[in-house]
Amino acid sequence: MDHLTAFKEYLLYEKRYSSHTAESYGADIALLQKHFFPQKRPLSALTTDDLKAYLGELFGDLTASSLHRKISAIRHFYSFLHKRGEMDGNPAAALVSPRKEKYLPTCLTHEEMDKILNRPYPHTEKGLRDKAIMELFYSSGLRVSELVSLRVRDVDIAQGVVRVFGKGKKERLTPLTVDAANAIHDYLLFRGGPKEPTARLFLNLRGGERLTARAVEYLMEELVKEAGVFRHVSPHMLRHSFASHLLENGMNIRYLQSMLGHSNLSTTEIYTHLSIQELKKVYRKAHPGNHGGA
Repeated sequence: MDHLTAFKEYLLYEKRYSSHTAESYGADIALLQKHFFPQKRPLSALTTDDLKAYLGELFGDLTASSLHRKISAIRHFYSFLHKRGEMDGNPAAALVSPRKEKYLPTCLTHEEMDKILNRPYPHTEKGLRDKAIMELFYSSGLRVSELVSLRVRDVDIAQGVVRVFGKGKKERLTPLTVDAANAIHDYLLFRGGPKEPTARLFLNLRGGERLTARAVEYLMEELVKEAGVFRHVSPHMLRHSFASHLLENGMNIRYLQSMLGHSNLSTTEIYTHLSIQELKKVYRKAHPGNHGGA
């Protein structure tokens, strides 16, 4: 087995990273390999200076986030080689990642969420499924990969909780709203296909196969247009909206961190900036000193 294939298997089965991360890191190492191929230099022969020179050539052509990911991939790769005894040292250990750009995620307004959730959903398998999906996204702030991976047994409608397996296969319990629990209940009662505890929760309409992340993105695009929300809305935007709206209404940030499945509080803290922006809007509108009076 070549180093690259072994590296991806290491990420998947030992580090328990997602297939998306394993493929992305593998692609980054493949590009590194391609860069040094004309010099007939195997990756195990590269030095820290070689890696710095390579990354220096990329600097300026990539965003800080993209460069950060490439450095992370290289670090993981050389750590993997070192652990396997392929190298005496780790030439990537001294690499320093640039600071990622900070950005505020885009969120929906409360009015836009109301339009999406309260639009008429037909009493069909598709209508009930789509309603359950949208309610669950906004109820629990799931990632789309987490939602499509759910099984029937993961949802406890009576207790109002859903068991989620997030990044690194970390398990967490997250509450369900009454609306989300009712929507899932109605969908399961109506739908065809397997209903045993191990069956996937959300199925496509052709053959009862697991719904894919892309299919969820597509159906969401259609639903928001029909609801009269005329901008691009992604599953991740619903996750951002869930987090921002809870903070606006006084949710403790530590509880929110747990619900979102964030390992680091700093990841969750970006939503406090969103809430401050909303607070400033309300403040400017409400404070008499902002009305130009005498």
